[in-house]
Amino acid sequence: MQRIVICLLVIFSGTLARKSSFSERDRLLLRLRQLIDLVEELNNYVNDLDPEFLPAPENVKRHCEQAAFSCFQAVPLKPAAAGHRQERLGWLSKQLTRKLPVAKAGGRQRASLTCPSCDSYEKKPPKEFLERLKSLIQKMIHQHLSQGR
Repeated sequence: MQRIVICLLVIFSGTLARKSSFSERDRLLLRLRQLIDLVEELNNYVNDLDPEFLPAPENVKRHCEQAAFSCFQAVPLKPAAAGHRQERLGWLSKQLTRKLPVAKAGGRQRASLTCPSCDSYEKKPPKEFLERLKSLIQKMIHQHLSQGR
């Protein structure tokens, strides 16, 4: 009887440990997919954004995705004029700046040492800025899924 209970406890604890490790990966993937939706919604408001040119990373090197994403997050998306859409744009911009769940430890330190600074990226109009942001997020999703295999 004791052996059965011990075996069940080991199996149960192993199942819990596996579920918790998957949840961190799933949280990051879920957040990245939410960001895709967010960028698509921001595209609907692109004509309401200030036409100021914004630094938009492109062709980001492997392991520099987090740093490039941080550059996108650091750029304030400002409405062109006050109006009824200003509040929605503010909320969308705030959602964009939320931190990503941590995927793995140590990756961020290595990336920050070898990746270009935000100032080094070419500045683009808001529409292209959003296109490049979406492209980067899609790349991050693809890499995230390919690491899980």
